[in-house]
Amino acid sequence: MIKVSAVITSFNAEKTIEKCLESLTWADEIIVLDSFSEDQTTEIIKKFSVVKLVQKSFKGYSQQKQDVIDMAANDWVLLLDSDECLTPKAIKKLKKWSQGTPKADGYNMPRIEWVFWHWAHPWVKRNEFIRLFKRSCSKMSPDLVHESIQVEGVVKRIYAPFKHYGETSIQVKLDKINRYSALAAQQKFERGKRCSAVRLFIYPVFYFFRQYFIKRQIFNGVAGVINASLNSYYAYMKYAKLYELQQKKD
Repeated sequence: MIKVSAVITSFNAEKTIEKCLESLTWADEIIVLDSFSEDQTTEIIKKFSVVKLVQKSFKGYSQQKQDVIDMAANDWVLLLDSDECLTPKAIKKLKKWSQGTPKADGYNMPRIEWVFWHWAHPWVKRNEFIRLFKRSCSKMSPDLVHESIQVEGVVKRIYAPFKHYGETSIQVKLDKINRYSALAAQQKFERGKRCSAVRLFIYPVFYFFRQYFIKRQIFNGVAGVINASLNSYYAYMKYAKLYELQQKKD
C-alpha cells in the first residue's frame, strides 16, 4: 500500500478550504501551510483534527509550495491549492491507485474549471498538471508565476479530475490578471526576453483564437467569450508590462 501525504498552501480561502480538505480525508497525512490568513481560513482548518496546520510568511508561489512539500512525511505527495478539491471520481481512482504499484514517478491530473457562474462544459479542453508525485525525485519550478512540479523520471496521466474554484467572478479574474501579468513580465525580463511593438498587436489576437476555438471555450457560451477575451487581455498586459520594463531599464 502506498502512503500519500496531501499538502496545501492557503491564504484567505474561507470559501473553499473546507471542500478542499473534505476531499483529502482519505490521505495518510494532510498538511496546510497558511500565509497568515486574515479571514476564517485557519478556524475552518482547525475543525479537521487530522490536519497539520503550519503558518509561515509568504515567500512566493513556488517557494511556498516547495516548503509544504518538504514537510511531508511520505515520499508520495498530492499537491492541491486551497481553491481546488478532488472529485468523487478522483478520490475513488486515487484510493485504488494507492493499493497497487506505481508505474511512474509523477502523474498529470485533469482540472475542471469554474468559469464565473458555472462549471466548464465537458467539451472544453482541460489543462492537466502534475499533482501526484514522488517527493524524492521532484521539485517546484523556480517560476514567479504559473509554477509547476518538475519530475526527474517517468510521468504518466491518471484520470483523477479535480475542480478549481479559481475565478469566481470577472473582478476576481481581473485582479489576478493584474497581479500575474506583472510577475510574468518581470520573469521574462529577468530571463532576457523582450517584446516588440508588433507582438503587442498580434499576439493577443492569436491568443483569443487559441482560447476560444482550439481550447474550445466556445462551448462555455457567454462565459466562454468573456473568459477567452480576458485571457487575451492577460496576454496583452503581460507583454505590455514587459515592453514598459524594456523602456525603463534597457
